[in-house]
Amino acid sequence: MKHGKEPGKQRLAKTAAAFALSLAAALAIPLPASAADDEVGCGAVLTSNVTLTQDLSCAGDGLTIGADNVTVDLAGHTVSGDGTGRGVAVGDRKGVAVRDGVISGFGLGAETVGGGVTFSRVRFAGNALSADHAASLTLVGPRSACLAEGIDVTGSSVLTIDRCTVHGRLYGSDGHGWTVRGSVLSNGHLELAESGSNVFGGNLFDGFPVNLTEGSNDNLYTDNVFTNAQVGFRAEHSTGAPNRVEGNVFKDNRYGMTFWVSFSNVSVKGNRFEGNRIAGILIDPIRFTGVTPYPVSGNTFVHNGLAAGGAVDRDGDLIRDGVHVSGTERAPVELARNGGTGNGGFVIWGPAGQVIDGGGNHGPCGPVANPGLNCS
Repeated sequence: MKHGKEPGKQRLAKTAAAFALSLAAALAIPLPASAADDEVGCGAVLTSNVTLTQDLSCAGDGLTIGADNVTVDLAGHTVSGDGTGRGVAVGDRKGVAVRDGVISGFGLGAETVGGGVTFSRVRFAGNALSADHAASLTLVGPRSACLAEGIDVTGSSVLTIDRCTVHGRLYGSDGHGWTVRGSVLSNGHLELAESGSNVFGGNLFDGFPVNLTEGSNDNLYTDNVFTNAQVGFRAEHSTGAPNRVEGNVFKDNRYGMTFWVSFSNVSVKGNRFEGNRIAGILIDPIRFTGVTPYPVSGNTFVHNGLAAGGAVDRDGDLIRDGVHVSGTERAPVELARNGGTGNGGFVIWGPAGQVIDGGGNHGPCGPVANPGLNCS
């Protein structure tokens, strides 16, 4: 009897299932969409990991991160905007990762306010990035797949750029703990204000001058190349731990380095200045800010000042030298172990009373009658 009743139960279950499907079809009840289908679209608020399956063309914001530790895989796709909104809005979310794709044409390519985000192999085309309010912004290459066209980092935020390409303005205010390494920065400029403890190493600054403004200290620039700029590197007054410019190459600029406003608390050591049209280094400050305790030392000056075009310093003396010092009567500059050949004028130009001989300099040096500077 048991075996006889089983077929009847099966027929009843099948009939009930068929009735449910028939009713759903009659009422046109849609099946629920998957979470991924709901999340990956323009204006979506993402609260879990997602992968794009197609390009997105958005008006206003592209993608908004709505939870910590979200990973967005662009999977080679492009998220494009209409000139407004943000490509990726991170807000104050932490542990966010976005990778492998292109973000283009927004008012801001990405914005984080107090949050933390890493972009790996992402190209931002035609839109800048912004980080504020103690945020953390990281860009990771390789350079062929990592592009930023303008970055503003403010409010004690931290920036890391590793093997990327950067165009446009790179600006930091109250920025501390930055690391920029192995990258190509071109057709723009870097400006740091009230910023310190940042490291720039192994980069190419090509037509990308550096302006280290007043109040910035303890920044390190090492093993970089500065080229094709009006002024490769300009520094203003700072206090505290010194800014160190050490082991770099400055070539084919108008000036390699200038200190127009003041010269204090900067270590210029072991650099090579080559082919800068007017001078390798010009120290011609307009105000007294105290004597720097760090000498200009161990630098090499080759073929600078060969296209000076009659440039003069504030005292009217021609500038066409490796290092040219003027206007430092109240704060003489110490020079030690500098040398070079083939400059338009002198390896060192430093009038009496404006330079201190730290020893080991190799000439020629001028003015010729200067008992305070001995160049062998």
